Amino acid sequence: MDTPRLLLLGSAAAEGVPALFCDCRVCREAAAKGGADVRCRTSYNFGGEVQIDFGPDSLQAWQAHRDVLRRMRHILVTHAHEDHLHPTDLVYKYPGFACVPALGWTLAIHGTAPTRRRMANEMWLGRETFEEKLRNCGLAFHEFRPFDVFELPDCGAVVRTFAADHAPELDPCVLLVTLRGRTALVCNDTGWLPDASWDALARLRGEVAIDVAVLDDTGMLKGTAEGPAGAEAWTRGHMSAPTILRAYDRLDSLGLLAPGCVRAVNHFSHNGGSTHDELRAFYEPRGIVVGYDGLAL
Repeated sequence: MDTPRLLLLGSAAAEGVPALFCDCRVCREAAAKGGADVRCRTSYNFGGEVQIDFGPDSLQAWQAHRDVLRRMRHILVTHAHEDHLHPTDLVYKYPGFACVPALGWTLAIHGTAPTRRRMANEMWLGRETFEEKLRNCGLAFHEFRPFDVFELPDCGAVVRTFAADHAPELDPCVLLVTLRGRTALVCNDTGWLPDASWDALARLRGEVAIDVAVLDDTGMLKGTAEGPAGAEAWTRGHMSAPTILRAYDRLDSLGLLAPGCVRAVNHFSHNGGSTHDELRAFYEPRGIVVGYDGLAL
């Protein structure tokens, strides 16, 4: 039985890097250097079967990681913002677009009620109802809410959801997924977690040990001496470095991090003002991995 890896299919916030229309220092350097500085919008695959988010760069991810993603059976949508959910691309599982064996299995989409509404509004319904479109595309939708626990029986995964501090009208969630004995915490898009989420996490002490954790770093190094001058730390909606360090300390104090837990940051905005090498110089001495497209944790 293989050890499930958390594959970073993308590492950027909504704009990507280099961003459309932008000529900031970060985008200029990314265009010149390439490599890890070039970032697609953030999504993840865990162990092949479980995907977290399905954004507008899903085609590029499929082309780069087809051997992994062709095993995908479930998509967990953290929230319905455009960089985390691109419903129209789900229609390409429809007969006439995708061919056997792509249509020989049902792909389950899991998300909150706003995710379902956005899918129903954007999936080229024509004369079909939303339910007919799902069925004809070989898709299914399962609704969850913050603080739910549910299983994905066909792959043996257990999913726990927690409220995020981000766009409350979308019921955004932080996800804790256990698959084949390994547990991953994916904590994008959120600021400092609500008290109810910290309390729910604290109750898992002794029951769950996190093997790999990825925290939101949209604000990059803002609020540190190494970041943009005069910039304050981000604590609401998204995080930056000071909030991330505090969050890892909190997770550690709650006894939730397994020995050897891989700690990482991801979901970077060019507006954060730091390059990949600058992020590495700050985080790596602190034992934190800086995410990039294609990194497997």
